[in-house]
Amino acid sequence: MELFRFDPPVLTDAQAAAILAERYGIHGSAQKLRGERSHNTLFTTPDHGRVVLKIASPSEPATTIDFHAATLVHLERHAPDLPIARMIPSLDHELVPVLEIDGLQHSMRLVTYLPGITFGDDQHISAHGLSTIGSLIGALSAALTDFDHPAAAEFMPWDIANGLILDDELWAGLGDDARAVVSPSRARLEAAHGTMAELPRQIVHNDGHAGNLLRSGPGSDLATGVIDFGDLVRTVTVADVGISGASFVPHQVDPIAALVALTAGFHSRQPLSEAEITAIPELVLCRLVLSTLLVEHQIATAPHIADAVARERPGLLAGTDRWLQLDPHRVAERIREAL
Repeated sequence: MELFRFDPPVLTDAQAAAILAERYGIHGSAQKLRGERSHNTLFTTPDHGRVVLKIASPSEPATTIDFHAATLVHLERHAPDLPIARMIPSLDHELVPVLEIDGLQHSMRLVTYLPGITFGDDQHISAHGLSTIGSLIGALSAALTDFDHPAAAEFMPWDIANGLILDDELWAGLGDDARAVVSPSRARLEAAHGTMAELPRQIVHNDGHAGNLLRSGPGSDLATGVIDFGDLVRTVTVADVGISGASFVPHQVDPIAALVALTAGFHSRQPLSEAEITAIPELVLCRLVLSTLLVEHQIATAPHIADAVARERPGLLAGTDRWLQLDPHRVAERIREAL
C-alpha cells in the first residue's frame, strides 16, 4: 500500500556522523537504532552526552516532521517535568533542517537521549509498575489536550481508528496461523470501529508500547520516561490506554487486574468518561489485531525491519489469542468498579 511509508534512508555510520558534524557541530561515536520510517543514529559525544539523529524518508511529508518537532516544543514549554526528549537546533538555529541526499529532500531532527532501559516484551510487571506506566501516558495525553497541528489529521498506519483493522487487503496477507487467531474477532472489530467514531479525540502519543517506555534498570518496573514521537496522530484519546494495554497486559498473570492498574494510572492524570472506560477492552483488541496485520505486512515488504518484527510475531499472536478468551464486558466492569 502506498500509504505505508516503511522506507527510511540507508546511511552508513560515517555518513550520519558527517551530517551531525556539518549541521550541528557535534562529533561522536555512532550506533544505528531501529526505525520504521527514519534512519536513527545514537551518538555518544565527549561534550553533549548522548543524542539521537533522526533522518526521515523523502516520502515523509515535511509537515509531518514539523508536527513531531512542534509537539516536543509544546511539551517542553507546557509540561517541562515530563521525562521526554528535547529538541536540539542546528548550527543555523533550525529545529527541522532539510538534507539533500541523491537529489531527494530529507527532513531531520536531533534530540536528546533519555537514560534508562526499555521494558521487556513479556516482562512481569507489578500493579504499581503498571500504574506508573498509565500515569506517565496519561500525563502526556493531558499535556496535549489543547495542542493542535495541521498535520495531525494525516494518515497514520498505527492509528487504531483509521479503518485498517477491517482492511481486506491486509487481512488477505495474513498467514494461516494469524488468520486462525484473529478471524473470530471480526464482528467485534466492526463494532469497535463504530464506537470509536463517537469517542473524544485529540492528538495522542499513539505508541506507548514496551519498547518506547523506559525504566531505570533491570531491577525496576516503574516507568521513568517515554520515547519515540513518530506515530503522533489525532485520534480517540483513550487509544493510548488500548495501545499500552495491548503491549503490557495480555502476558501478565492476571490480565484484567493488569489493565485495571494501567487504566487507573492513566485516569489519575487524564480522566476518562464512562463511554471511554467501556471501550477500553475492545481498543486493546483493536491494537492487537492492527499490530498483527501490520507485522505481516512489514515482514513481507519492509526488509530493513523484517527480521526484528518476525521475532515479535509469536508473542503477538499468543497475546491476541489470550485476550480474545476474555469477556470484554467483564473486563470493562472490573475497570469501572476500580475507578
